[in-house]
Amino acid sequence: MTDKEKILKLKELDYSRYKDVSLDYLIMYVVSLIDKQNINLSFENIVAAAFQIFPQKFQLLGYTEYPDAKRVHDCLFRCTFKTKQWLGGKTRQGFKITERSKIFIAESEKYLFGEVKKLPHSNSKTRRKEHVLIEIEKSNAFQKFISGNKSNITEGDICILLQGTLDTPKDILKTNLKTLKSFASELQHKEITHFLDWLHDNFNYFLS
Repeated sequence: MTDKEKILKLKELDYSRYKDVSLDYLIMYVVSLIDKQNINLSFENIVAAAFQIFPQKFQLLGYTEYPDAKRVHDCLFRCTFKTKQWLGGKTRQGFKITERSKIFIAESEKYLFGEVKKLPHSNSKTRRKEHVLIEIEKSNAFQKFISGNKSNITEGDICILLQGTLDTPKDILKTNLKTLKSFASELQHKEITHFLDWLHDNFNYFLS
C-alpha cells in the first residue's frame, strides 16, 4: 500500500476532541500517527494527513474541500524552530521524531483524549498573532539577535520589524512594538519576549 493510500484511509477524530486543542499539538499527533504507519514524514504527507484527521482545523478558508498547506507549514516551522525543537528536520528534507518529540506527542494525546485540560482554542485572532510571531522569527533583527550578532542590528532592521520605515513617526513604531510584546506574552513565546524587551531597552534612544 502506498503512502497516499494509507493517508486516504485515515479517519477524522470527533471534532469535540480537537476543537480546543492548539494547532502545534495537533500536528505532533499527526506526525506520530503516520510515523507509526510507516508513512514518510514529508511535508506533503503531513499536510494531507492533517486534513484527513483534523479537517475543520486544517481546511483552506473558503474552500473547505482543500487543505491549508500554509497553516501546516507554519505549525511545522514553529515545531522545528530552535526555540521549541519539538521536531527535527525541514520542509524540503522531511521531518523526524526525536526523543524530545516524544514528550509533546504524549502531551498531544492527553489533550485529545481527555486526560488533561485542553489548550485554549486557536481561533482566527490567535492564528493572526501566530503568523505575526513567525514573521518576527524570520526578520533580520531576530536572526541577528539569536545568532549572537546583536551589535549588527540596525535602526533599519528595527523599522522593518515594526512595520515601518526610518521616516515613520516614532509613536507609531512604539505602539507597534507594544502590540508585538503583547502577542508574544499572550502566546507565551519567551524567546521573542526576551528579544523585544532587549530591543526596547537598547533602542529606546531611537524610539523616543
